[in-house]
Amino acid sequence: MANQRPPTILCVDDSEGHLKLLQLSLEAHRYEVELANDGHEALTMLQSLTPDLMIIDVEMPFMDGFELTRRVRRLRRFETMPILVMTGLGRDDLAARAEEAGVDALVHKPVQGKNLARLVGDLVRTGRDPAENRTLRS
Repeated sequence: MANQRPPTILCVDDSEGHLKLLQLSLEAHRYEVELANDGHEALTMLQSLTPDLMIIDVEMPFMDGFELTRRVRRLRRFETMPILVMTGLGRDDLAARAEEAGVDALVHKPVQGKNLARLVGDLVRTGRDPAENRTLRS
């Protein structure tokens, strides 16, 4: 098992600073991290990349994090890949929108690195059963 590759996380956010913070935090916990600046770039990357988990910001140009999640969920090979969505918004309807889109976890910014790493680890370990009636984690 010593040669087992680390899990790959695709982080999607239009904020360069937030992407760098995610990258540093996740790499410190031994994850391989790929970065995309928006949903279009992420969808292009998914043509050749199969991450173990995606972390997506809600507010982005062109398409928001929920629309990106819906598009990813339409791709059969990503049915079991967990998706975590992060937001700085405090709106009441976010949990319902996240669950409808197929999000596995909704996290409000700012989040401490160790808490994010623990949630990412749980999601990578347990994966996602598309047939399971799951409860959104937050």
